[in-house]
Amino acid sequence: MTANTTSTAQMATNYGLNYYLFNYWREVGDQRTADYPLIRDGPWLMLTIMISYYVFVRKIGPNFMKNRPPFELRALLLVYNALMVAANAYFFVQSLSWIKYGRALLDFRFPAKDDYSPLTQHQIWSFYLYYITKFVDLLDTVFFVLRKKYSQITTLHLYHHTAVPILGWMTFWYRFNVPSITLFAFLNSFVHVIMYSYYALSAFGPQLHPYLWWKKYITQLQLIQFTIFGLYGTMVKLFHQGTYPAFAFWTAYSQTILFFYMFIKFYFKSYNRKQLAAKQS
Repeated sequence: MTANTTSTAQMATNYGLNYYLFNYWREVGDQRTADYPLIRDGPWLMLTIMISYYVFVRKIGPNFMKNRPPFELRALLLVYNALMVAANAYFFVQSLSWIKYGRALLDFRFPAKDDYSPLTQHQIWSFYLYYITKFVDLLDTVFFVLRKKYSQITTLHLYHHTAVPILGWMTFWYRFNVPSITLFAFLNSFVHVIMYSYYALSAFGPQLHPYLWWKKYITQLQLIQFTIFGLYGTMVKLFHQGTYPAFAFWTAYSQTILFFYMFIKFYFKSYNRKQLAAKQS
């Protein structure tokens, strides 16, 4: 093999690697969202954030707190949770317009990506802000670490907080306005309003704990959310008329089933055990 042949082969390899590292993501993805931070140039910044998050909550954070007392963080938690309630309430209202108050959910076709209308541009920006809150959600785990509430960092908690930003990136990169995804944003933002309201009230301290008996109903809302999402996914499969990419459908559908399984397992493990302990006492 000559030097020129070797050089040409190396250039082809480098071009191919560079293409799949960067150019591929722009060419295949939705051009309307291609220039947004975290989206442009591929998933690498997003993956860096997620890997850093996982390493911190599993290694760096616990090692840092090992010989330190837990932080109180009461005022910070109250402000943080109140802001998350407000943010998710805003996205709940916004998502009503995304799904056209339910009418958009009756269109089971995979949406085109040639709509650049002002309304669509507004929806892109709103959905992007909603996506960013999924990274803000990672602070939940950081606060658990700083307060040494390690029992709260379950497999379900870690998987949920890791998978949602990754799946959100795939959605915003490939096609942000899939009706099933806007349905998820509608349901999920409502559940998060309730969930962060609970966290905000619990941040006031033990004097309010007797009034926070409704925690288990938040998990029930999560289960209802995934049930509705799964049923809608089944309808999409039946009526989409071949317009949905298989990878997009099965990724969303399989994650819905997995999340439902993990949440219902957590529910029975947590609340059946508590009920049994209460009866025995």
